[in-house]
This record gives sequence, structure tokens and C-alpha cells, in this order.
Amino acid sequence: MKLGRRQFLSATAGLAAVGTSPSLFAFQTSQGAVPDRYPIEAWKVEDPRFNDYMIFNSPLERHWSGGLWTEGPAWNAVGRYVVFSDIPRALQMRWDEATDQVSVLRHNVGYSNGNTFDHQGRLVSCEHHPSRVLRYEWDGATTVLAERYQGKPLNAPNDLVALPSGGVIFTDPGYGAHFDYEGKKRALELETAIYYVDDSLDEPIKLTEDIHKPNGIVLAPDGRGFYASDSAPTHFEEPARIIRWSLSEDGRSVSDRQVIVTSEDTIFDGMACDMDGNIWSSANGGEGIDGVVVFSPEGDLLGRVLLPEVCSNVCFVGKDRNRLFMTASQSVYTVYTATRGA
Repeated sequence: MKLGRRQFLSATAGLAAVGTSPSLFAFQTSQGAVPDRYPIEAWKVEDPRFNDYMIFNSPLERHWSGGLWTEGPAWNAVGRYVVFSDIPRALQMRWDEATDQVSVLRHNVGYSNGNTFDHQGRLVSCEHHPSRVLRYEWDGATTVLAERYQGKPLNAPNDLVALPSGGVIFTDPGYGAHFDYEGKKRALELETAIYYVDDSLDEPIKLTEDIHKPNGIVLAPDGRGFYASDSAPTHFEEPARIIRWSLSEDGRSVSDRQVIVTSEDTIFDGMACDMDGNIWSSANGGEGIDGVVVFSPEGDLLGRVLLPEVCSNVCFVGKDRNRLFMTASQSVYTVYTATRGA
């Protein structure tokens, strides 16, 4: 069948009308906001080695905003979700990877900060008030793992890691006791320190107090040591540091303290390690620094993921653990990487 010019124009007009009618199509695409620039300028290479870990055209995605201070992301691979905290509101939040939805998981959680899942899949959280480390059991009950040391209340547990043995190592800098905002203001009764605890102990074991403000913590990929960030500049005339300790086989003692990174312009908080042992740390230092900074295991600066907000903590998520999840001041972000979490 051959269409004449008039028939062709009529048919074209009819198709155009159909194309603008949303009721006739099951799928409607949205153009969304016009990006300022694509590919994004979030990636910043500081060392050529970082090219092996970044994907230049991986978009920086903001999944949710509206928090007061988001913190403590922990990935649950079975449920495909991240638990994170909105500390001032005393909420635990949940980001669902499948639906990309954020919802409230728990209310009134004691100004919960850092979270992790132990090797039995149970959520373990640090709380600022009351100051304690709390585990959520399978039946919905809770178990207090630590709340006092030598008869005195903990300062305000901040971040933690779970060991295969069942033990937990946590930092206790006291940030949740400095203001009536992320906890309750009160005088600290203990030195700031890093502790070990497990179900067999009546109180935690102090691993070290050779750190001014122990903040974020992450296990090294081989499990034989851990890194802790020292956010000393918030309260001391000291630079920020990332420090590594070797860990005994039972997790109850540390040795071989090594300062891996020292900085005068960046405060480090939560961290994650990739499979090559690189440290992906949150960074707070103003425009051009805020976001994530990446160091080699030896402390060489490799690169950055720049955010429009201060980043507080990070974790690797997804089936392949190649997606970096970032809690920032008010928002949560992800970006795909060319590496995987340890």
C-alpha cells in the first residue's frame, strides 16, 4: 500500500497525538533534572593507581535527603538493604536496594550511631544515650553487650566491627555526650578508648587509649588488624590521623601501633576497606575535600569521591559489593566503583 502525501501527513499527525497521550503507553520516561555536567566530576584522581578503582561515568546518585546527621551504614546482603542512623532524631533508617526506598526501621533507638551485622546476621549498634552497645536478637529481643567499664558509664559508643569469633570491637570517643543533640550532655567519666567485648564478659576489655578521639573503625581485609580514625582536631590541638593496630588471634589485645595517615586539613570518620586493602574514608574539610578520600594500605593518597555535603561514613553494598554507599550530613549517596569491598 502506497500513501499519498496528504495521507502520510495525516498518519504522522495521528502518531504524534498518540505519542503525547500518556494513557496509551504503559511506560513513560522522565527526563528528570538536567545535570550540570556529565560525566560527573565527583571522581578526583590524585595518583594514577586510582584509575584502577574508579569508573569515570558511574553516576553519583542521591537516594534520600532530609536527615539531620546520617551515620553508621551497614549492609545486609540477605535482605539487600542498608541500615543507617539519623542520630539527632534517634532513628534507624533502612535503604532498600531493590526498590530504592528509604523508610524508618526503628524509632527511639538511643541516638544510635554506628551499626554492623555480626557473623550470625544480627544487627549490633552503638548508642549514645543510654551509652551502650546493643544487639538485636532474632526474636526481637535486645542484648546489652556493654554499657559500663570499671563501674563507670561508657562515654558514647560510636562505631564498631564484628569479629568471626563473636566478639565486637568498638570506639568510645564521647561525641554523644558533648551536646543535647546527638545524645545527652554530660561530663565524660572515662578516657576515650577502643574496647573489645563478647558474651562471656561482664564488662568490655580496654584495647587502647592511645588515641585522642577514636571515631570510625574498620577491620583490615586479612582480619589481623584494624584501622581507627582519630578525629582529634574537634577537641585537641592535634592533627587528624588514621591509625592501624595489629590484633591478637582472640581479639582481646592489640600491638604494633602505626600511624598510616596524618592530616592538617581533613577530619576522618567512618571507613571501609576494599579487597586490595585500600582505605575508603569519609572526609570533612570543606569544598573540594568533603566526601570520601581513598588511601593505599601504606597511606598514599590515591583519589577522592567529592560530595556536596560532609560525609560521615561509608560501606560497600550490592551483590558484587562494588557499590559505595555514603552517609552524608543530610543525605545518602551511592556510586559504583571498579573494586569490591573486602
